[in-house]
This record gives sequence, structure tokens and C-alpha cells, in this order.
Amino acid sequence: MTHRGQGSSSTSLQIRGAQWLISAIASVCLILFSTNSAQAVVTPTSGPVSGGTSVTIEGIKFVKVSVGVRHALGLTSQGTVYSWGINGYGELGDGTTTNRSVPVQVKGIGGSGYLVGVTDISAGGWFSLALTNGRLVSWGVNSQGTLGVGNFTNSSVPVVVVGVGGTGELTGISSIAAGFSEAYASNGTNVYAWGNNTFGQLGNNQIGVNSSSPVIVLGTNGTSPLTNVTALAAGSSFGLAISNGSVVSWGANYSGNLGDGTTTNRPYPVNVLGAGGTGTLSGISMLAAGESFALASSGNATYAWGENSVGALGDGTNTNSYSPVQVAGVGGSGYLTGVTALGAGLYQSLAITSNGAVAWGSNVQGSLGNNSSSASNTPVRVVGLGGQGNLTTATSIDGGEYYSLAASPTGVMGWGQSYSILFGDGGAVSSSLVPVLAPNFQPDSITVDSMAPITPTVSGNAWSFTTPAHSAGVVTLTATANVFGGTTAANPSSVSWNAGSFTYEAALAKTGSTSLLSLGLASAAAVLLGVALLLALRRQQKK
Repeated sequence: MTHRGQGSSSTSLQIRGAQWLISAIASVCLILFSTNSAQAVVTPTSGPVSGGTSVTIEGIKFVKVSVGVRHALGLTSQGTVYSWGINGYGELGDGTTTNRSVPVQVKGIGGSGYLVGVTDISAGGWFSLALTNGRLVSWGVNSQGTLGVGNFTNSSVPVVVVGVGGTGELTGISSIAAGFSEAYASNGTNVYAWGNNTFGQLGNNQIGVNSSSPVIVLGTNGTSPLTNVTALAAGSSFGLAISNGSVVSWGANYSGNLGDGTTTNRPYPVNVLGAGGTGTLSGISMLAAGESFALASSGNATYAWGENSVGALGDGTNTNSYSPVQVAGVGGSGYLTGVTALGAGLYQSLAITSNGAVAWGSNVQGSLGNNSSSASNTPVRVVGLGGQGNLTTATSIDGGEYYSLAASPTGVMGWGQSYSILFGDGGAVSSSLVPVLAPNFQPDSITVDSMAPITPTVSGNAWSFTTPAHSAGVVTLTATANVFGGTTAANPSSVSWNAGSFTYEAALAKTGSTSLLSLGLASAAAVLLGVALLLALRRQQKK
């Protein structure tokens, strides 16, 4: 028995060894295939030491704009933030209170470095919010606690928003909205608010008690928290949210901007009525708010309510509405459809549709961008850059006092009243009835390791270059772009970032689909060999 037992133990060890071999080979194959199929930033990721590989990296562009009263933020595809405009309270976040007619990069937390890993931005009255690497930060004016940091001191650099009651910090935040002097943030479960509470806009069933740290916004019963929140928006002294599939609002209601059929201020959320004042407004996916009006859209239908003296509701009238009305189509024909994004200035409404950007409401100095200065109570098409065609490339749109901005692959575009500073175009124009080029990036170079810079070939946001010869190993690719304010060519600033890595392979290594196929066949053969070995060992055990 002892000898048979030893033989069985030996065979078992052999079987376990074969099983381990198969598992290891399979794991290696999975890693290899995963690595070679990933094309996240650099394509391809490897090539021969002799050079000559055509490589494409992701460039940099503005993907979102957010506009305050007289300052703006631009979020880039690299997760960084730029700002421009009035800076009296440090709302640009560059460590100064100097106004900027060209974009400046927003500093990092406490002024160290620059913000990175940013996923969302929101510009308020004279302050700003951003989500950076999962942390919520704020900067600018703080006289009413709008920064949410537990004090009332202005900050010209980002500071971290504290947690409820001033303890720790808010975590898990997924959406943010900056109002005139109040701010909101949500983690999807609850909504938090801080700042001015003159009209109950903090939603905590109190009026007149400002808060310099976040409080929890209550639900429509005024006692338990608002839950299941999927979108936020902020106007001037009021807030909006989509909660459990329905739109709710709270705070100031001087023009019917809460949409509950009254002009009564609300210290906690109430349901926004359905179109015509019947039922509740549901099926909505997008929200936006101006000074005293609100917008909501499902994509196929867009609604507005509140102040309408200049036509911001877009229903063909100039009559205020205390409950939602449906926004008309371009020129008043039918209804507006195909909406993919909403925006609002203080007095004008904005939207991106499948057929291009549209606007309605106040048109002081051309804030509707339709080559006119006449207000419109139905949507009009925003014309293209320089007045050519229609603006069909916008990916984000928003408005300020008497001006509007849109992000596009070309850069940020601005129209309306700029005062030679608000567009971020270097002061090229004081106002414009049509979109003009504002902040934009122009490709400069790509550096492989520490070699001489290479001028890339550009197609959209894809930058391509041919690798030079280099010794075997992994090298860093550094991309550099010039940051322009409009068409201002003099002394642009520049920005560089790690665009990814590239592996130079020794002369015997091969790249491309042929080597991947060979790798796959070899790996499969190894697995089959391991399986055959395992079966043979099991037959031996039975004998």
C-alpha cells in the first residue's frame, strides 16, 4: 500500500502540474490577446527598432463648455480645464484675480500643478465647480458659502468641497450644477446643496439660513432625502432635478420658474407639472435653467416654463407660464425634436439637435447667433463659423449674460456680447452676431522619448507620425499643442501631455496581424499539448 500510495501521490502531482501548466498558458494567452487588442490611446502600440511604423495618438480638443455670468470653463479631451473672462473673485482658478481674454489653465487643488482627470465642470455666477479624479472642487467667490468648504473666504485656486456638516469631503459625486450663488451635487442617490438660501434654494426645508458646507436636499415630502437622482440643473436661486423619473424643483419661484403652477417659493422640492398643467413631467433626460426659466427635454420633446418676456420659453408667445409648455420647432413650425443637449444663458435658451444648434429668447448683441439682434420666441438656427451655413458640429452649448459659447472639434465658438474678453478670443471682437473662433488647440509636435520633436499629420483629433529608429524598449510619447485665443497668433501658450507609450521590439520580433495569428496558433498548440499530457497521465493512473 505504501508503494501504491507513493505512486498515486506522484501521479497526482503530475496531474496537478499539468493542470497548472494549462492554466498558466491560458492566462498568458489571455493577457497577450488583451494587450494586443487594446487600442485605447496609441495605435499600434509597438513596432521594430528600425522605425518606420505609422502611429496614431489622441490629440486634444474642447469637449464641453460651461458659462457663468461673465466667465467660462472649457473641459478638454485630456481631462484638463481652461478658463477665460472676468476674474474679480478668482473664478478662473488660475491663482489670480486678473481678467483673461485668452484661455488659462485651471490650477490644481491648493494651487499645486493643474487640475487633471476632470470629468465634469460647471460655471456659476462668479464661482466654478469641477470633478477631478473623483473629488469635487470649487473656486471663486465665497461670501455666501458657495464654495462649500466650511468658510466664507474667496479662493482663486480649487479647494475641496467638504462633506455634510463640514466633516470629511463629498464622495461618489457623479453630477454637479452651479447656480447664481448656490451649488448642487449628486451621487445618484442623494442631492447635496450649499451656499445662499434666501429663497429656500438649498432644499432643506429652511429659508434664509445660508450654509458654507453641504446639506442634504429633501424629497417632496419635506422630511426624507430626495432619492434616485439622474440629472441636475441650477438657475438663479432655484434648483432642478430628475428624481425617480420625474422632474422636481425648489427655491425661488418669482416667475413660475418652478413649474408647479404657482409663484410660491419652495424650501424643498415639488413636482413640476406636466405640459398644460396636467400630471407631472416625466420621461425627461436633460435639464437646463436660465435666470428665471427652466428647460427640460426627452430628446423628442422639449418643454420650458417660467419667465418669457423675451421669448425664452420658445412657444411662440411672450407670456410667462407657471407650468411647462412645449417648445416649438424652428421658425414656429411643429415642435422641436432630435435634441441631444440643452443650454441656457441668463435670458436665452440653447439646444443642439440632430440638424444643428438652435437658440431662442433674448438676442442682445447677437446672443442667438443667427446674424440678427432681434429676439425670437421660437427657435432659430445658429449659423456656422463666420456666418457660413449652420452650426452643425457643436458637441456642447451654454450661455452667459448676453453671449453664448459652443464646443466643437474646431475649438470653442462664441457669439453675442463679448466686451472684448468673454469669448476668450484674445479680444478680437467686442461683439458678434455670428459665431467666431474662440479658444482652440493647434497641434505642435510629438516627441518620442527625448528625441527631436516630430510634426504630426492631423485628421480631426487623431495625430499621426512615423516612428524614428530607436533602441529596444518602452518609450514615452509626449504630445504638445499650442493654445490659442481665437485667431490670435501672437505668443500662444502651449501644453504638453503624456500621450501614451510605444514599445520598440528587437529585430527578430514581428508586429501586425501575421504575428498575432502566429502567437494565437502557438498558444493554442501549447494548450492542446498540455491537455494531451493531462489525458495521458490520467490513463496511466487508471492502469
